Amino acid sequence: MEQKTFVGLDVHKNSVVATAVDPWGKRIDQSTFGSSDEELVAYLRSLPGEKHVVLEASTVWEHYFDAAAGTGARVVLSHPLKTRLIAETSLKSDKVDSEALATLLRLDAVPTAYVPDDRTRGLRRTVRDRIFYRETEKRVRNHISGVLLTRGVPFEAGLLGKKGAREGLRKLHVPEIDRGLDVLLNLEAATKRTNTAIHAVFLESPEAQLLKSIPGIGELTAVALAAFLCPIDRFPNFDKLSSYAGLCPTNHQSSTTSFQGALKPDCNHILRWLLVECAWVHRQNAKGSYVSKVGRRIARRKGATRGAVASAHALLRLVFAILKRGTPYSLHAPERPSCKVKSAESP
Repeated sequence: MEQKTFVGLDVHKNSVVATAVDPWGKRIDQSTFGSSDEELVAYLRSLPGEKHVVLEASTVWEHYFDAAAGTGARVVLSHPLKTRLIAETSLKSDKVDSEALATLLRLDAVPTAYVPDDRTRGLRRTVRDRIFYRETEKRVRNHISGVLLTRGVPFEAGLLGKKGAREGLRKLHVPEIDRGLDVLLNLEAATKRTNTAIHAVFLESPEAQLLKSIPGIGELTAVALAAFLCPIDRFPNFDKLSSYAGLCPTNHQSSTTSFQGALKPDCNHILRWLLVECAWVHRQNAKGSYVSKVGRRIARRKGATRGAVASAHALLRLVFAILKRGTPYSLHAPERPSCKVKSAESP
């Protein structure tokens, strides 16, 4: 039987700490090397037998994962928070963490995280870029508005959103304004390119086209939801999806006392933000829908903020149902098929 080697990688921006153990838990090697893929590949190829590798999900996990998988090793992505709950110790160091990962992998006790394919990863990066450029545009416009206000220059609302009209501000010969206008031009060009890429994906994605049938959800949001949620079958039930989106509260219970706190901090923050924003728009365009009714009811009882979160939670339930059934949005829930009972034949 070919020997198996279990490797735990504690990855960082500039370094990697690796620990290799055999099937009986005996340490084979423990090394520290740089962050280049070539060093990781050379290290894995120097180890004996069939390699099984585990690393935690982080900002830099993708290129380490791909490099390790390229050597023929079986690579597992570990959920950082759940792994910490299992393997937390009073003595914490990079070497201890890498050995703990290797041990969990050897025992088949690694809490795994979802690994999207290359296409989905690229789409997620495009969505994040689009959001980043758009938010930066707003900040630059606010900065230019502040400069105009401090100099006492009157301007109409929405001027900075009009490319032709705002160019007239260059006549003021204010360096801060000129620099801001130049940055806005570059940001708008980058945003336009990401919009084109997202539109192309939308035309090829049946899931995104289904989600766009929901009032308040446009192409960008539909593509973003499809990128972060699909395949929807990886969520066994709606509670798991709600936890991933961060739309369920934390809970503290002891004996007969139970307290629900703030929303979960360990979640997909982009997804939560998109759902809350879309829920507001949905409530304006579909006042008689289930989402709008839930939002209004909770807002009357607990305030507008909790009403917004409740409506986002209801909108996510609607998204989950549409993706599961593969049917477009309908104001009324689809009727269940009737079951006709055959009457007993008379003798």
